[in-house]
Amino acid sequence: MKYKKLYKLLYLIYYISEIKMMRSFPIIISSDPANGALNLSADGSTFSIILYSPISFPMNTTYISCEVQGANIWNTSPNISIALDNNTFQFNDGVLTYDLIIPKGLYDLGGLQSALYTEINNLPAAQPAKDLFFFTANNATQKVVVNFVAAGVNIFWANSTVRKILGFDTTSPTTAPAGQSITAPNVAAFNQTTSFFIKADIVRNGIPVNQNASSIAANVFIDVLPGSLINYQPQSPVQIDCSHLIGAAISQINCQLTNQNNVLSDTNGEYYSFTMIFRYM
Repeated sequence: MKYKKLYKLLYLIYYISEIKMMRSFPIIISSDPANGALNLSADGSTFSIILYSPISFPMNTTYISCEVQGANIWNTSPNISIALDNNTFQFNDGVLTYDLIIPKGLYDLGGLQSALYTEINNLPAAQPAKDLFFFTANNATQKVVVNFVAAGVNIFWANSTVRKILGFDTTSPTTAPAGQSITAPNVAAFNQTTSFFIKADIVRNGIPVNQNASSIAANVFIDVLPGSLINYQPQSPVQIDCSHLIGAAISQINCQLTNQNNVLSDTNGEYYSFTMIFRYM
């Protein structure tokens, strides 16, 4: 009986020694050149990092996964810019016709009207902006209404690419009598970005969108006001199978930040970062 118990104890010790423990490897990846980011694109959306101590996993590794535990992204990606082809505005104040260029930025309806008023009031000969027109929102229909204050004011939608975000089209009426309004035929499109995709080639296929895979490591929802910092900390991070890294040595990681439509996101001069954790056994 004594030898039987000893045998069981030795077998238990051997069995435990053979069990592989899950290990983890964290890394913070930042687009800031001050933190070593390379090849940062002009719009701040893509960059690379070089690892002087490559990420490597032994050949006897049986499983690898990775997840994004957190991210910091500024909610500053413009919804109006020359790149989006929606930053021009042409109008006539009843005397002269003017062409405006709207500064690149992340606007809501009030912010856009304020920007247009500033540009109009800077025109030497134009009438005061508040005496020409103003925008209101119909929240029930999600459409923009342009209200004409003075007679003879025209907004030439065919030559105003900002119509795309306001919901007007090239055939929309350009004017109405003073005190009357015109409602856009289409829903406003200020929400150019509803979430950010963090992409990293180290995850290969990543999280698919329907049947399409494009190295998505995380889907970051926007839950802050424009100009604020998104502090992404998921309660249940999505674990991505990275078994393709078994036996590999990774010395470079290429990253992208896109919107929900896989369009590169202009960070408007801000940097972003995220924390990845690799788990293996």
